[in-house]
Amino acid sequence: MEYGCFSTKLGKLCGLVDGGKVFYLDTLDVPEYRKHPQGSFIRLLEKELTEYLDGKRQIFSFKPVVQGPYSRRRVLEEVTRIPCGKTITYKELAVSAGIRSPRLVGRILSENNILIIIPCHRVVSVKGLGGYKLGVDVKKMLLDLERSMCGDGNGR
Repeated sequence: MEYGCFSTKLGKLCGLVDGGKVFYLDTLDVPEYRKHPQGSFIRLLEKELTEYLDGKRQIFSFKPVVQGPYSRRRVLEEVTRIPCGKTITYKELAVSAGIRSPRLVGRILSENNILIIIPCHRVVSVKGLGGYKLGVDVKKMLLDLERSMCGDGNGR
């Protein structure tokens, strides 16, 4: 396991990785994770995030490790299937994940602690953008970045 924090265009992010698996990527520095050294995989994660935020990377080599109750795992795993440049609504995600409540989906996404790699910013409200852990302005910026980088997810 490796842990480290680094600066990005979004501010400070901290990550916990083990080889090509990411367990945590969020803004909060977690003291108990500091026992893990900062190594080559954390530097690779930082490099890939920088490339993504510069519009030069669409896919990450890291795979998220989703933990927790079944409904949480199901929703977050379904989010990883949303293509770059495409968005779906909380309701559509609830249906595809087999969850009865779009509100539960929203709560699960608000607790996502593997930001960007699990692209919960691609889930929007039927009435607009909806919320985002890093703020609606960041959500809009990420969606605009992905549209310019990937089109609309349908090859356009």
